[in-house]
Amino acid sequence: MSSNPQSIETAKAYSVAGSKIVWQCFEEEVVVINLESGNYYSLNPTATAIWNLVAAGGTISSVVDDVCKDAPTEEQREQVLGFCGRLIAEGLIRPGEAGDAPRAGALPEPARAAAGAWVAPTLTVYADMQDLFQLDPIHDVDETGWPSRPAEET
Repeated sequence: MSSNPQSIETAKAYSVAGSKIVWQCFEEEVVVINLESGNYYSLNPTATAIWNLVAAGGTISSVVDDVCKDAPTEEQREQVLGFCGRLIAEGLIRPGEAGDAPRAGALPEPARAAAGAWVAPTLTVYADMQDLFQLDPIHDVDETGWPSRPAEET
């Protein structure tokens, strides 16, 4: 899925798209799970920096400036905007709304991309555990109490 980087409102703050999006930071990587679609995602260090800044309530313009060292090149800017467009297309972030507060899980300090040469942000999508993530662990359980999908009625 791709999104047009020009359609992203760079002056507007974006936020994580609701309680069905959960994530965990592991050193320089973030794993994000969309509990609604069942997809999960792995983000490289540059993408992790972007994710943490968005989750902390930053505007896309400030994210570009914070992630890219010094003055961002046009290529870096387009890559960050394209990545943010991909997050929107996957339903992981949305334009911030009045009253949106930063979500827990974000790094409190500015999260810059790793030192050294610029590495484009990447989002790797995994769909192999969709059935498991989409289970309702409270209601969809077998007789022993383990989450399971109810038998299909025929």
